[in-house]
Amino acid sequence: MGMTSSGKGPQADINVTPLVDIVLVLLIIFMVITPLLNEGAEVRLPKAQNVEVSEDEEEPLIVSVAQDGLAYFGPVQMTLEDLETELVAALYQDDMIPVVIKADFETRYASVRDVMKVCEKVGAKNVKLQADEKKTFGDEEKEG
Repeated sequence: MGMTSSGKGPQADINVTPLVDIVLVLLIIFMVITPLLNEGAEVRLPKAQNVEVSEDEEEPLIVSVAQDGLAYFGPVQMTLEDLETELVAALYQDDMIPVVIKADFETRYASVRDVMKVCEKVGAKNVKLQADEKKTFGDEEKEG
C-alpha cells in the first residue's frame, strides 16, 4: 500500500484530479440551473419602446400574471391573499427589494392592477413592470 520500490516509506501524494472533476461538474450544473431559478411563470411579454434595462444589486422578486389572470410568485401559482403573505415575508427585512411584475401581453389590465394593489398594500417601494423591447416603431407581435 503506497510503498515505493526504493523502500523510503509510504508515498504521501494526494491525487486532486477527482476533486477537480467533481468541482467542474458542479460548476457546470450551477451555471445551467441559476438562470432558470428566477424566471417565474412562462408569459409572453408585451413589446414596448425605450425599455429601461436596470442592473439591480439585489435579486428581484418575480411576480408573473398569466393570460388567464392567475398570479405566480416565482414558478408557484397562488391566490392574491397568498401572494400578499409571501411578499410580506420576502420584504420584511428590506422593502426596497425590487418586485418585477411580468404580465402576458394578452392579460387583462384588471389582473395586473390587482397584483399592483397587493404590492402597494404590502409596502413594496420598488415595483417594476417587465416588457420586451420593440426593435422598430410599429413592430407587431408575429404569430406563427
